[in-house]
Amino acid sequence: MLLIAGAVTLSGALYYLYQRQLGAISFFILSIFFFYLAYAQLSKGKKAGWQTAVKRSEKRGENDR
Repeated sequence: MLLIAGAVTLSGALYYLYQRQLGAISFFILSIFFFYLAYAQLSKGKKAGWQTAVKRSEKRGENDR
């Protein structure tokens, strides 16, 4: 519930900036948010052993050549 309220508030603030012809600020804020999401997902993948799976996959690819 709190997440939805925050998203609605943020959407309203971003829309206000866009209407004042300050849309670049909105896109900058969104890019920071998406960067954070990507970083969090990458960090989660590293904790789950993602790198070892990639290394195994690369070794399999080398054997296929």
